[in-house]
Amino acid sequence: MADNRKERLAADYRDMLQLQDRPYLSWIVTKGEPPFAEEYLLSVKIRTYALSATEERYIVSTIDRCTIRVTLWDSYPKLAPNTKMLNMPPVFHPNWYSKGTYCPSERWHEGDSLKGYVKRMLGTLTYDPALIETRSPANFKAAAWFKKMRDHEGLFPSDPIELSENEPDEITKKDRLGAIIDSWEIKR
Repeated sequence: MADNRKERLAADYRDMLQLQDRPYLSWIVTKGEPPFAEEYLLSVKIRTYALSATEERYIVSTIDRCTIRVTLWDSYPKLAPNTKMLNMPPVFHPNWYSKGTYCPSERWHEGDSLKGYVKRMLGTLTYDPALIETRSPANFKAAAWFKKMRDHEGLFPSDPIELSENEPDEITKKDRLGAIIDSWEIKR
């Protein structure tokens, strides 16, 4: 392993320690010896939306827990991490492919920290409007659903967690969803 890569992995590991054991996130290293972690398994407690199917229709419903694997390629940081949601159904989101792979679009740059990447990725799970890509989505059905539903008060963001790079991480006292609706139907 090249010295530059080792330095980067160690710096990212130190940054990731700052996110460990948050109310909404915990993680373990699943590949590599700390601090040279090459893969993380994230356990996320964020309310988001998932799509499931019946014989007649698709149902969009809320999920409150996700398991996500973040793999740092051999060519990392030139290439963005490979991020895959392991739970089924995966998140229903314009920035996530229907099989559960996250698409950071053009938001990844070699100088970005893994911590910043993870926070942006988690922000997509909350449907933070600033992080949603609908012009060139990974999931066209989710993009169409979001465009249709985005003006419904209280649906977005889906969770009150604040993940901004410039603000401290905290859970605010908002009940975004309340009793608005438990699921939405989408015609097949």
